[in-house]
Amino acid sequence: MSEQKRTYGFILRFFLFCSAADIELLDKCPKSEVNKYAGVGATVFFTGILACFSGGYALFTAFNSLGLSIMLGIFWGSLVFNLDRFLVSTIKKSKGKLQELAQITPRLLLAILLSLVISVPLELKIFEQEINESIYYAGANKIDKLTTLFDGRAALKQQRIDSLNLSILTKFEIREEYYRQYVCECDGTCGTGQRGRGTECERKENKYLQSQKEYDQAKLTNETTIALLNQEKQRLLDEFELEKEGLLQSFADGLLVRLESLRVLPFGPQLAIILLLIAIEVAPILVKLLSPYGPYDHLLKTIEYDFEIDEITAVNMRNQQLNNKLTIMASIEQDKVEQELKNNEGSMKLIGEAHLEIVKAQLEVWVDEEKDKIRKDVQKRMEKLD
Repeated sequence: MSEQKRTYGFILRFFLFCSAADIELLDKCPKSEVNKYAGVGATVFFTGILACFSGGYALFTAFNSLGLSIMLGIFWGSLVFNLDRFLVSTIKKSKGKLQELAQITPRLLLAILLSLVISVPLELKIFEQEINESIYYAGANKIDKLTTLFDGRAALKQQRIDSLNLSILTKFEIREEYYRQYVCECDGTCGTGQRGRGTECERKENKYLQSQKEYDQAKLTNETTIALLNQEKQRLLDEFELEKEGLLQSFADGLLVRLESLRVLPFGPQLAIILLLIAIEVAPILVKLLSPYGPYDHLLKTIEYDFEIDEITAVNMRNQQLNNKLTIMASIEQDKVEQELKNNEGSMKLIGEAHLEIVKAQLEVWVDEEKDKIRKDVQKRMEKLD
């Protein structure tokens, strides 16, 4: 292996940084390893760029602020980039594919979740015209419902007006008919056929005059009611215009409405975009999984193994030193205990001797007291004998 230092351009070095590869180890590997990890890093970088644009558009839709959307979009793209870089760096190549598959499964699930999150803003942008059309028709449908509601209310007013006009017309026709009969009877052209003001002529005249009063009264009352109903119709029309204007102003065009409109669209094109983004997102992980076990992986594993051995050795040495210290401390404690036991034995011996002397002294005092008692008793007996 060549340990000669290679020179890397800025872009190549940046892509190697994106792949989380160790450049010092790559210097010891064939150039094919450099190209492999540069490709992995480029995939990670462009995934972050895609997330940046996707998140920026979603935030612009939500906040409608270009500056804020750019800043938060860059933040979101950086977050996704860092997470992808972390996922790639934590995958360790080994000669066992099942072991690699076991460690890569949770990372694949996380990558798929990221793809689903990134895909939504892109779908909103790609299907923007269809979503706008759906929002327009949804608004038009609301206006149609509002129009139907007010048209129904106005139709009820108009039916009442037509009914009142019909009532006036009916009264008018009755009055005209009674007038025709009255004139005809007085002229002698119908009825009794007698010309002049007879009894029948006067009766029909009274009937006509009564119908005239009823017609005038009905006309006055109904026209007043019709005027009120027309005012109510105009009020309904004005209210409709206000409601319509308020409805137009209240039409939402935010992120939630667009997401709702997106769900209405056919799922096939959306699925294609989601699958494409999943393929892009999991590409760095799949590259690591599908690539063969190479020199870089061997060197990395060797260094990690040496580091692990050094750590284990250092821990064992520290444990050995601790055991030695404990052994010495235990020996010192044992000597202290033995010395204390010896000291205790001497003290017990002195205590025993002192106790023995005290007992002896007590016995001597008792013997002397008993002797005195005996002498006094003998003396008393001798005195009695005398």
